[in-house]
Amino acid sequence: MSRCPGCGVELPQRAGPTHAYFNCSPECWATYGEVAGRVLQDAAVAGRTHQLLVDAYAAQHPGGEHPDKSVAIHLVGLHLMLERGVPPARIPPLYHRMASREGPWPHLPPPQDLGSLTIVDVAGAETSEALAEAVPAWAQSVWSAWSDHHGEVARLPERWLP
Repeated sequence: MSRCPGCGVELPQRAGPTHAYFNCSPECWATYGEVAGRVLQDAAVAGRTHQLLVDAYAAQHPGGEHPDKSVAIHLVGLHLMLERGVPPARIPPLYHRMASREGPWPHLPPPQDLGSLTIVDVAGAETSEALAEAVPAWAQSVWSAWSDHHGEVARLPERWLP
């Protein structure tokens, strides 16, 4: 078995790559890739959940080489979608504007517990409908885990976006 250094999930060991800066095991990264592929097979599910999937995974795998910039941007995405109701399709252009800004990025120390759900819980969804429910539940679990930083994250869009 292999334990993911980011989310802590234990999966059967297998060889494979990881993301360049997400703090994840090859097994966890492969599971994410499988789930992302399933999400993208259904346009309706993808439109509602793909951005949440990306942001939840990034926020649940901080540390290692994962830059502060990425952690902050993905947490802002979760905040905007889950707290402010911004449609997922509006998030990527906002990321582009935020990512192009200069200057120091806040260091948001990760919580000890990064959420009660992981990508493995999402991978267990057997239908498109179940997947469309599992991704937001997981994203909410991850966002809730970062509650100590919610105030600071909520202020970042006001500072960074016109």
